[in-house]
Amino acid sequence: MRRSRLAAAGLAVAVGLGAGTATAGSAFAAGTVTTRDTRATPILDALRSRCGQAVDTRVTALTAAGSLLAQVKAVTADHRSALSSVLTGDSTALQTLKTKMQSDPDLAALTADCRSVFTDYRVFALVLPRTRLVAAADISGAVADRLSSVADALDAAIAKAGSAGRDTAAAKADLAAMRAKIDAGRTAAAGVAGQILGLTSADWNANHDVLAPARQSLRTARADLVAARDLGRKVVADLRA
Repeated sequence: MRRSRLAAAGLAVAVGLGAGTATAGSAFAAGTVTTRDTRATPILDALRSRCGQAVDTRVTALTAAGSLLAQVKAVTADHRSALSSVLTGDSTALQTLKTKMQSDPDLAALTADCRSVFTDYRVFALVLPRTRLVAAADISGAVADRLSSVADALDAAIAKAGSAGRDTAAAKADLAAMRAKIDAGRTAAAGVAGQILGLTSADWNANHDVLAPARQSLRTARADLVAARDLGRKVVADLRA
């Protein structure tokens, strides 16, 4: 009976960790394995290996995200600093946790630390998506600034056309609508960082939709800026008419 319980526990570990879940503790609920039992060693070694691989995967992803973040010039200095701090901090903490797991003395300690890899960091569910969302929002802000410069140039063109005696009523109306869309897009994008930069893994654990409002704000910003671009093209067409 003892041997069958141990085999069942080992199978549960392989299935549970292979699925990327944080329920390793339940895999051993039916067993009473301790490090004093030499048959426990393969299970502990397998669990250390799987959890170590999970850490390595996350550290690699965090490092790659940090490298990409450094290349996005539109990200503001404050946002870059905040995001980089989280990426670096989580990477360091995970590597420290991996070292601790290598010396965990028993199944209970190792299981708890392995679960922490998934539940206390949320690299793929929160950290990386948040980094992308904040970067995208800052890029949207930069796009809004460029569109504002275009609008200023169009304003000058309208004034010139008016001085030449041309009817510029339609162009002026479209330019006003363009500026309104630019302002709306900029406002929507500017709110994204404030919505999500302070979120923690605990927030995501309690509510898996914590990033949804930021995603919606970003969709709104993009739609407004696309509309502003199209209105700019319409102003040009108005002036050529």
